[in-house]
Order: sequence, then structure tokens, then C-alpha cells
Amino acid sequence: MRQATRRPIREIRRLALDVKRLWRVWVKSDTAHYNKIFIAGCARSGTTLTQRLMRCFEDTFVHRAEAKHTQLDMLDRPEANLVVKRTERGHVHLAKLPSAVGLIYCVRHPFDVLTSSHPESRGERRFHVTPERWLAEYSALLRLRKAQPGRVITYVRYEDMIAQSDAVQERIARAFGLKPRIRFSEDPSNPIRPTSLKKWERNEEFRTYLHTLPPTFLARLKEFCDEFGYDMPDWVRG
Repeated sequence: MRQATRRPIREIRRLALDVKRLWRVWVKSDTAHYNKIFIAGCARSGTTLTQRLMRCFEDTFVHRAEAKHTQLDMLDRPEANLVVKRTERGHVHLAKLPSAVGLIYCVRHPFDVLTSSHPESRGERRFHVTPERWLAEYSALLRLRKAQPGRVITYVRYEDMIAQSDAVQERIARAFGLKPRIRFSEDPSNPIRPTSLKKWERNEEFRTYLHTLPPTFLARLKEFCDEFGYDMPDWVRG
């Protein structure tokens, strides 16, 4: 009996959220103006770190759970700035991100991304991000830029966040007209760990795995690295 009622309850909740979203877009759009910001990027590229940084701004609500960008239309908050971080499959709909929504896109050296583990997937596979997932994320970014050539994207490099978190915070503040409440470097919950950088250079297992990646895939990695200022080892460049 309990299971029989679960689906109708879920459908009712989903309908209620849809009605609320439409009400905010159609009825209240002229009275409630929010600065909407969406955080995207491949897993293990600093999206969670950036989400935590956004909590250091004044008058800003950061939605704790991962969600679709449409969640920004459903939030009814007193804060002027709303922030949502993408879901695991957020890249699928990235090219349809409304122009009114600002975008922070997180990037990291792909070798660090591809050799990073995660508690959620550790029992299933050695590394959290598969080559297929990384390629899907990068392809989604390219589709977005093709679909919206005039869009301004605020890129956040994971490495810059680790080395100069306050400078990154200031750059985000300028991009979206935000006012820092506290420096991210002074935030007691700041999880920055410099040891997370370039583990693949110090770990033979990681390097062995990277050598097994197909040349065509490595070529896409190099394209990404060339754009975002990452060095590649000689065996890839050659």
C-alpha cells in the first residue's frame, strides 16, 4: 500500500514545483529580480569548492543540493543572489542554459580529474571520472559556446583556487556584482588542500593508467589544455 502511494505523491510534488516555477516566471517576474548563477564543470574540477566559496558573499543564497538550472526559477528567497550547482548529468542540458543565468565553469588539469577518486564510486571503479564522462563534459561546453557565442563565461581554474582563492573570489565578485562577506581563505570550512595538485606526476600507478588512454582522446585533452593553460608531458605532445 505504501509503495502504491509513493508515485502519486512524487507526481504531485513535481507538479507543485512546476506550478511554482511558472508562477515565478510569468506572474512574479516583474517584481522579483534575482542575480541567478549556475556552477558547472566536470566532476572533480572544483565545482563543490566553488559552491562553498559562493557562500562567502553577502546577500547570497547557495542551494546546497545539486540541481538542474531550472531550480533557480523555483527558489523564493529574500537574498538577491541565487546560486545552484549542476547535477551529475547537468552537462546534457548545458547548451540550453537561459541567457539570463550567469555561468561559472570550473576547469582542472584533466590528468588530475581522470586520476581522482570519490567515495561514491570507489567501490565501483578506481577513478571517479571516466574518459567518456570527461569527453561528454567538454563536448557540452563546446556545444554551449556554439549555441550561445555571445555568452560571457566566468572560468575558474581549480589550480588558481588552490593557490589564490581570494583573487578568484574577487574576480567572481566583479563578474557578478557581489560583495564578499568573508574572505574564502579565512572561512573555517575552507577545504583547500594543495596536496591534491598533480598527484599523477608523483604516482606511478596514475601515470601507467594515463599511458593507456587512446591517442584520439589524448588529442582532445591537449586541445583543452592548450586553451586553459595547462602543460602536457612530452609523451603526449610528441
